[in-house]
Amino acid sequence: MELLQLQYFKTIAECQHITKAANKLMISQPSLSNTLSRIENELGVQLFDRQGRNIVLNRYGEIVLEHANNILRELDNIRTEIDELEQRQNRVVTIASTDSMYLREWLPTFIGQNPDLTIRHFVSTTEKIEAGLLDGVIDFGILSNIPDNQTFHYHTLWKDQYIVLMPQGSAPAAKPVHDFAELVHEPFIALPQSENIARSIDILSKAADFKPNIIFEGERELLERIMIPIRASIIMLQSALQSEQDFAVCQKYCDIIHLSNPEAQLTITLAWDRKRTLSAAAQRLLDFVRANPIRAWHLKSPEEAYLREGPKQ
Repeated sequence: MELLQLQYFKTIAECQHITKAANKLMISQPSLSNTLSRIENELGVQLFDRQGRNIVLNRYGEIVLEHANNILRELDNIRTEIDELEQRQNRVVTIASTDSMYLREWLPTFIGQNPDLTIRHFVSTTEKIEAGLLDGVIDFGILSNIPDNQTFHYHTLWKDQYIVLMPQGSAPAAKPVHDFAELVHEPFIALPQSENIARSIDILSKAADFKPNIIFEGERELLERIMIPIRASIIMLQSALQSEQDFAVCQKYCDIIHLSNPEAQLTITLAWDRKRTLSAAAQRLLDFVRANPIRAWHLKSPEEAYLREGPKQ
C-alpha cells in the first residue's frame, strides 16, 4: 500500500462521500473509486458501509484510519526533524484560540523576547482548533477547557469564569449570584455571531435553554463604550478584575453578577498534539509558557476599563 493511497483513504474517511473527497483531492471520481477498490482488495475487506450515496466508515475502516493517521503523522515528523536539523529555518509559530483575550497579557512579552520569530494567530471554535492541531496546521491551541482527547498534551494556564456586568440599579443585581436562566429577559450586548467563534452568551444560553435578549451586536472596542449609555449587560471574564482597584473601576459604573452554572467555569488550556514533533520555534514558546506565570488580561487603569462613561453632554 502506497502513502498516496493512505492519503486518499484518509480524505475519503473524513468526507464519507466519494464525490466530495474527489473534489477535495482534485482528482476524478472514477480514479478515486478505483484507488479505494485496490486498497480493499489488498486488505481483503470492505472499509466502508454503503448508505445510498454516502459511505460510512466501518470497524475495519476505523482500524485502517487509525494506522494511516499514525503513518502520515510519522512522515510529518520525519520531515520536521530533517528540516530542523539541516536548515533551522522554521521561525513561525501558529496559535489558534477560542478568544483573543487569552493572549493579550503574556504574548507581547514572549514576542519581545523572541524578535526573530513570527507569530501567527487566529480565533476559531474548539472543534476547528482540535482538527487543526491533528492536521498540523497549527502548533498550539488555547482553549477554554481541558481537551477531552488523549491525543493532546495540555498545560493549564489559569482558571477563570464568566461574570455578568449589569448597569447599576438593575433588578437582578440585588442578588450577587445567579443561574444564567434567571437573566432570560435581561438585555445584552455581544460580539457579532460567527461560525468561527463560540460566544460566551451562546454557550450559557444554550445550556440554560433560552434565546438571549441581545439588543446590540458589535466589535469588542465598540461594546466597551456602548453598554452604559444603552443600559444593557455584558458577559466578561472574571480574570479582567484581579484586584480591589479593578473591582472599583467596574463598580463605579455597574453591578457585578456571578454565575452558578457549570458552563461559566473555565480552565484556560494550552494544547498540542502529543504525537507530532514540535519545531524549535514552537518549543521555545512552550518553554516560555512552562517557565513563566501566565496571567490573564486584566484592567490596569480606568482608561483601560471595559466600561467607560458615556459621551459628555
